[in-house]
Amino acid sequence: MKNTFYIQLISLLAFVSSCTSYVDELNDDPNQPTDAGIANIIQGVQLSNQFWQAGESNRTAMLWINQGTGADRQYIALNDWNTAQSTIFDGIWNEAMVGTISQAQVLKTKATALGNTSTLGMAQVIEANAFGTLTSLFGDIPFSEVNKYEEFPNPKYEDQAAIYTQVQSLLDQAIDNLQTAAGSIENDLVYNGDTSKWIACAYTLKARYYLHVGNYPAALTAAQNGIMDAEGDYKAYFGTTYGADFNPFYSFLVYDRPGYLSAADAYAPKILDPSTTLYRGNSKTDESARFAFNYLNFEEIYNSGYELNFFSVFDWGAPDGKFGTESDMPLVTYGENLLIIAECRARESFSAGLTAYNNYRALLDTGYSIGLDNDGYADWGDPFNYDSYVAADFATGGLENTDGITPSNALLREILEERYIYFIGHFESFVDFNRTNNIAEITLKSGFNGNAERFVYPQVEVNGNSNIPMPLPGVLDPTPVNQ
Repeated sequence: MKNTFYIQLISLLAFVSSCTSYVDELNDDPNQPTDAGIANIIQGVQLSNQFWQAGESNRTAMLWINQGTGADRQYIALNDWNTAQSTIFDGIWNEAMVGTISQAQVLKTKATALGNTSTLGMAQVIEANAFGTLTSLFGDIPFSEVNKYEEFPNPKYEDQAAIYTQVQSLLDQAIDNLQTAAGSIENDLVYNGDTSKWIACAYTLKARYYLHVGNYPAALTAAQNGIMDAEGDYKAYFGTTYGADFNPFYSFLVYDRPGYLSAADAYAPKILDPSTTLYRGNSKTDESARFAFNYLNFEEIYNSGYELNFFSVFDWGAPDGKFGTESDMPLVTYGENLLIIAECRARESFSAGLTAYNNYRALLDTGYSIGLDNDGYADWGDPFNYDSYVAADFATGGLENTDGITPSNALLREILEERYIYFIGHFESFVDFNRTNNIAEITLKSGFNGNAERFVYPQVEVNGNSNIPMPLPGVLDPTPVNQ
C-alpha cells in the first residue's frame, strides 16, 4: 500500500509533454510513471485520507483534551498547548492538502472525463471530509483557490462559516452523483464499490458539519439519512507491515516513539476505570470492557500508570486493543450518527432526547465500539452493560444528576460525556469541547493557561502563503464559528 500511495503523489506532480518530435520519450524513465489509472488513484486517495485522519492530528487532540499524556521529550512540552509550535502542524496540513485533497481533485477530473459519477461522488465525499476536518481544527483555510498554483500561487483564506457551507455543497453534489451511479468505484477499500454506503456516509458527514456550526435541525435531518448500521461504518483499515500499513497510533507508540505518549494522569481513563472515584459507571452502566479495550492499567511497559492499549496478537501475543497493529480506526460511523441524533433531539425536548440516547445505548449493549469487530472485547472477558435510562435518572438526585441541574441539561451533559469517550483517539472530542463550551465538564490538565481552541497555522503556510491571516491567531483564540 505504501508503494501505491507514492504512485499517487508522483501522478500529482507529473507533467506530460505534448511534443511529437522524434526525440519524444528519449529520456523517459519507465520507473518514474507520469500518470496513474483511475483505479490506482482511488486507492491512493482513500489510503491518504485514512492515514492523516487517523494519525498525528488525533494524538495532538488527545493530549489537549486529556485523553492522553505526553510522557517523554517533546511530547512533555506538547502537554501544554501554549507551547505548540507551528512546525508540528506542517505534516498534518501537507498530508491533507497534498496527499488527500489534491488527489481527490485529480480523481474528480478523471472521473468526470469518463462519465463515472460513482467515482466522482466518492472523491467528493473524501474531499469534503478532508476540508471539513481542516476547517474544524484550524478555522479559516484556503478552499476555492487550492491546488491552482499557476493561477493562485497564494490561495486566499476563506471564512470558516463559508468553508462549512461549501463543504455542505460538495457533499450535496457527491450525493447527487452517487445516486446517479454511472460507472463503478474500482479498488474501493472502504465500501467495496457500494454507492449506497457512500451516500449514507455523506449524510452523516453533513450531520457532523451542521453540528459544528450549531444548525441542529439540519444536522438531525441529515443524520436521519445517514449511516444506520455497523456495516456502514467508514473505517481506516491497517495491516502488519511496519513502515507501510501499521495503524499510525501503533507505529508511533511502539516502533517510532515508544514511551512518548501515555495516559498516566489523563482524565479519560479515570472516568472509565471502575476502581476510581471519578468512574462514570453506575447500576445501569458497566464500562469495564471499554476501559480495557482503550487503556492498559498499570502495565508499566513504557510508563507507569495508564497507557493506551497498543497490545496486538501480531507481535504482543495479546488480544488487540484499540491502538493495536492492525486495529481499525473509526472515521465516520453508525455510533456517531446515533449520537448526533441524540444530541439534536435532546436540544428539542428532554423526552425525545432520552429516547434517542437509549437507542444509542442499546447499540452499545451489543458490544458495538468495544473490540475490533464490535465484539465487546470478549477476548479479555471483561463485562459491559448499558441499560436504558428513565426520566428519574436525570431528575435531581438521580443516577445522572447528583448536582441538581435541570434534567435537560443533565441529559445533554451525559450525551456529550459519552461522545468524549466514544471519540477517544479521534479529534471530534476536541471539536466538541470547544463548540459546546465543555458541556461534558471534562477536566483538562492543570497548570496551563486557558484551553486549546484550535490548531495553529503550520509553518509551511506562514513561510509560503502571503494571504495567511494576520495577525496569526493563537491556540487560545476560538475559531470563528465558536466565537
